[in-house]
Amino acid sequence: MPVLNPPAGNTEPLKIYGSRICRGNLDASMVEVLGHLHVSGKLTTAQLKLKGECSIGLTCNAQEITSLGSLRVHDLQAVKVVSDGYLSVTQVAAAEEFLADGCVRIDRLSCKTRISIKLGTLCKVRHLMSEGAIIVSPSSRLIQIPLNPLRRLQCETIEGADLSLYRTSADNVSGVNVTIGSGCVIQEIRYSGTLTLHPKSQVGKITRINDPEGRD
Repeated sequence: MPVLNPPAGNTEPLKIYGSRICRGNLDASMVEVLGHLHVSGKLTTAQLKLKGECSIGLTCNAQEITSLGSLRVHDLQAVKVVSDGYLSVTQVAAAEEFLADGCVRIDRLSCKTRISIKLGTLCKVRHLMSEGAIIVSPSSRLIQIPLNPLRRLQCETIEGADLSLYRTSADNVSGVNVTIGSGCVIQEIRYSGTLTLHPKSQVGKITRINDPEGRD
């Protein structure tokens, strides 16, 4: 497999059509992958466009990530992430805005404004946090396909301001305004504003944060 070793300080745009390996760090103003790229170190770019496969051994730092393929990375930092394929982050993914319609596997996802996950298959995010909204909904691309029982989101904790969940399993959910849609299984909900529960969801303990007694 060809090896790509860009010079230090390289900021030229880079297009990958075949298979490339970068031994070390990669800096480029724009990276577009139509084939396969592996970076053993860090990838730093203003824009990452992915229609093929990309794996990064350490951190991906980007202003914007648009993926229609497969992205595997240890840590991810971006302003905006749009993933319509497969995204795996071993540790932490942090962004201003995160939009996904496909398969997501992340240990910890943290956003400032909005997280939107459209379920096309089984997604796993151990800790899901947003200062704004978290929206989990069915994939629009599969709207005419019979519901797959594995099409759901599995979490341990979900924390945000405005939450709208669908087919989500979680131990703890905390928010201001919380909407629990169809197919959810939640062990505990803590909220301070409004709470809406779908009759086909299962919820354990419910606590209104300004009500120390709570209710089951």
